[in-house]
Amino acid sequence: MHGKRLIVNSILSIYLASSCTLGHAKTAAHRSTLRVHSGLASYYSDRFQGRRTANGERFDQRGFTAMHRTLPFGTRLRVTNVSNNRSIEVRVNDRCRSRSGPALDLSRRAAEELGFLRSGLARVTYEIIKPTGEDG
Repeated sequence: MHGKRLIVNSILSIYLASSCTLGHAKTAAHRSTLRVHSGLASYYSDRFQGRRTANGERFDQRGFTAMHRTLPFGTRLRVTNVSNNRSIEVRVNDRCRSRSGPALDLSRRAAEELGFLRSGLARVTYEIIKPTGEDG
């Protein structure tokens, strides 16, 4: 039994080490699309329409924007609703006030396109497709 555990741990260590070195061989621009995050998404209530977001612009519920706790303003994300596989692109323009809330808070239009307007919450995956300040 101890020998099998040692073999499994050795194989796992080799796999993890090789996947780390493969990740470093990618370019910085390509690497940004490799990390897929998951969590809950909600959407802003209508009462925020026209109010200032954390980056200073006015919130527009018809736009494709998102709140995220830490990502820089201007970062573009591909967000996918896990339950129906619908996917959209949004731009981070606001910050969350709470650490315990959803990973993303989306505009009403984004929630509608992802198909969770009625439920108010959706399990999503999201990945950075264009970090802020990257040209092209």
